[in-house]
Amino acid sequence: MPVSAVQTLSNQKLSRIFFYGLTAAYVSLLLLYLVLSHYRGLVIAAGLIGLYFFRHSGYILKRPRLHLIAAYSPIVEIVLLFILFLRSGTEIESIVFVIFAADILLNYKSWYALPFAYAGFVAYLFAWPENGRDVWQHAFYLLSYTCLVLPIWSTKLLLNGRDATLRLNEALIQEAKTKEELAVFKERARIAEEVHDTVGHTLTTAIVALEGAGLLMDARPEEARRKITVAREQLKEGLGNIRQVARALKDNGGNEGRGFKEHIEKMLRDTAEQTGVQFSLQLVLSSPLLSLQEYVLINSIKEAITNAIKHGRADAIGVTIEERQEAIFVSVKDNGRGSDGVVYGFGLHAIEERITAIGGRMSVQSGPMEGFALHIQMPVARGSEQ
Repeated sequence: MPVSAVQTLSNQKLSRIFFYGLTAAYVSLLLLYLVLSHYRGLVIAAGLIGLYFFRHSGYILKRPRLHLIAAYSPIVEIVLLFILFLRSGTEIESIVFVIFAADILLNYKSWYALPFAYAGFVAYLFAWPENGRDVWQHAFYLLSYTCLVLPIWSTKLLLNGRDATLRLNEALIQEAKTKEELAVFKERARIAEEVHDTVGHTLTTAIVALEGAGLLMDARPEEARRKITVAREQLKEGLGNIRQVARALKDNGGNEGRGFKEHIEKMLRDTAEQTGVQFSLQLVLSSPLLSLQEYVLINSIKEAITNAIKHGRADAIGVTIEERQEAIFVSVKDNGRGSDGVVYGFGLHAIEERITAIGGRMSVQSGPMEGFALHIQMPVARGSEQ
C-alpha cells in the first residue's frame, strides 16, 4: 500500500476556513498578476488554478489511491509558478510563493511539506537573484522564511493534537457512559432476580391458597375464609417486599433479625399453612454460616419450593441441610410430576449464578412422575456472623 503524503487539519471546520482564505488570496493574486501583465501567461495561470482546486477536491482527498496525484501536483505547480513569474518584476511572486508554501504545510505531512517548502524557497532565491546579494543575505532570508514556516507548521501540529485529545476525551466519556449503562442493566437484572426470589414465592403461595379457598367455599366455608385471610396477608407481605426491595438488596442476610434455622422453619411453616403442602426439615450445622451464605441458601430453597408447588404440583417436600467434611450439602426434594428434561428458567439460572459466585456447585435431578431434586454443595466459610 503506497504511503500517503496528504494530511489535512483534523478539524474540518478550521480546515475549510484556511482553505477558503488561502484559495481566495492565491487566486486573487494570480488574477491581479494577469491584469498587470496584460494577460501574459493566461494558460499557465488557468492551469495553476485548475491543479490547485483538483488536488483539494473531495474526489482526490477521499480516495487514498489517488493521493499520489496530490503529492506530484505541487511539484508541477511550483514549476509552472517559476515559469509564470520568471523575470516578471512585479514582486507579486513573493506573496504567491508564501501562500503556496502555507497551503503545502497545512495540507501535507511534515516529511513531505517541510523539505518541499524549503527546496522551493531556495530555488526562488536562486531564480530571482538581486545585485549585491551575498551568502549572508541568503542566510538572513532563509532565517526569516523559517520564522514564517515554523509557526504555520506548529499551528497545524497543535490543532491536530488538540483535536486528537478532544476525540480521546469523547471516547473516554462514551466508554464511561457505556459502562454506566451496563452497570444499570446489571443492577436491573439483579433487582429482577431479587423480586423474583422474594415476591415470586409469596405470590405463588397466595395463589395456591386462593385456589384452595375456591374449592372449599361451599363445603367448608370457614376454612375457605381462613385461607383467603392468609392469602391476603401474603399479598400484603409481597407488596411490602416490592417497596423495600432496594433496601433488601443491601441486606446480606435478609433474615430480619432471625437466625438461619428460624428463618427456614418460618418459611416452611407459612408455606404449609397457605398451601397444605407437607414439609420435612433436617438441618444439622456445626459451623456458623456467613450472612452471604445464608442469603444465597434461603433464596435457593425458596425458589426450589416455589417451583415444586407451581410447576411440579407437589404436596410433599423435604429439605435437608447438613455439614459434612468441611462442606455444606443442601437438597430440596419433592414428590411432584417431575420431567425427563429440565429446562433452566430465570430462577434456576439465578440460583446457579449465586451458588457459583460463592464457590459452590448446583445440580438437579428429575424424571417423569419421580419428582424433582435440587442439590447444592458449598464450602464452609467460617465467620463470626450468625
